[in-house]
Amino acid sequence: MKKRVKMLVVLSLTIIGMMAMTLSSVAADRLPSWNGGATKRAIVDFINNVTEEGSPGFVPPSERIAVFDNDGTLWSEAPLPFQAAFAFDEVKRRVPTEPALAADPMVKAMLAGDIGKLLEGKHHDGLMKILALTHAGMTTEEFDRRVNQWAESASHPRFKRPYLELTYQPMQELLDYLRAHQFECFIVSGGGADFMRVWSERVYEIPPQNVVGSTARVRYEMRDGKPVLVKTLDQLFVDDKEGKPVGIHQFIGRRPIACFGNSDGDQAMLEYTTIGNPHPSFGLIVHHTDAEREYAYDEKPPASGKLTTALDVAPRRGWTVVDMKKDWNEIWSNPDAASNADDPRGLFGKWLAEDIAGKGVLDRAQSTLEIEPDGAVGGSTSVNRYRGQATIDGNAISFGPLITTRRAGPPAMMEQESRFTEAFSRVTSFRIDESDLLYLTDGDGNDVLRLSRLED
Repeated sequence: MKKRVKMLVVLSLTIIGMMAMTLSSVAADRLPSWNGGATKRAIVDFINNVTEEGSPGFVPPSERIAVFDNDGTLWSEAPLPFQAAFAFDEVKRRVPTEPALAADPMVKAMLAGDIGKLLEGKHHDGLMKILALTHAGMTTEEFDRRVNQWAESASHPRFKRPYLELTYQPMQELLDYLRAHQFECFIVSGGGADFMRVWSERVYEIPPQNVVGSTARVRYEMRDGKPVLVKTLDQLFVDDKEGKPVGIHQFIGRRPIACFGNSDGDQAMLEYTTIGNPHPSFGLIVHHTDAEREYAYDEKPPASGKLTTALDVAPRRGWTVVDMKKDWNEIWSNPDAASNADDPRGLFGKWLAEDIAGKGVLDRAQSTLEIEPDGAVGGSTSVNRYRGQATIDGNAISFGPLITTRRAGPPAMMEQESRFTEAFSRVTSFRIDESDLLYLTDGDGNDVLRLSRLED
């Protein structure tokens, strides 16, 4: 009997110990979106090797520099790099009032949908010209405002969610994992540094000073008695391919020991990080292999992100290649938000106008909007009924002519009706905030209507 009790106690302690080890392993897993296997093991082994004191590969914290490409590495880059989507929207907004811009050959190619023309040249020269044209001439503060307005209103054409939400959860975990081991993380991207610095801290927790990207000279001016910096087309530095190691030297001043990319444009940066480095080093390539959850490409990308030579030399260089479909059990930083690409974020339903073009509304005069899934719209102007049709594409929305009844009302209500119906003609996009308020905005990013949801 005593022997049996003793065996049960031993067995119980063994089970408890195994459970504790399992729970400890789960709790310690800083990369839960990475499936187990050689890729995840390579990351963990490298970080342990360079951060554990007494390890033969120990690297002091001050020298733990990690560099990340952005497009296609930290977030999606298809069907176009997101900065290109911003620039294209800027062109469409400005062309009607700027004949000189409309006459540019690259702008003409863009408006004609000739993306191949824009991608010609060593650094996608036509696309770089579009970026320069749409960014130059404005102050840095105005540029920041434009980018923020675009980020709040624009959405991805396939996934129907804001661009800033389309970051990869596994890479977000990797950033946190590195920071927890006293790595300093930098973005080193072919994209514009000013564009990325607007949102890098809130999206990746990477401060603006840790963003290295393509740049052009800015000019100091006094405007209305205030000092400003004005963006120009001069002295364009393209932080791509061989330019990436140059940018690292100029702006970081220390050689990285970890590098993460996804294309041949990152090959020079991977080589600079891993070949002849006096410290242990690590290179990783994100290979897009998941057409169902994201995209699948290498030799023939949708726009940018060609991956051939870097993929070929990866085994010889000892670089780790991520098979997105195999190695990642999650793709997006918030997978629930991308799970229903057909729902334009709760737009359909009944709404009550709370403000029209910043001038408020009358307390007792209700101007309403109802949007059906087929795009049919209708409601009350506050005096008359109206109906019409909306065209919805992601977060872009436009309203066709509205048909209204012809009743007259008090002057104040008729004035609100006029402002309400006129506002629809200027709407180009929408967003819904955390308070479930609907904002309809114009081509300049200005809110022309703010509405609250009406319960059925």
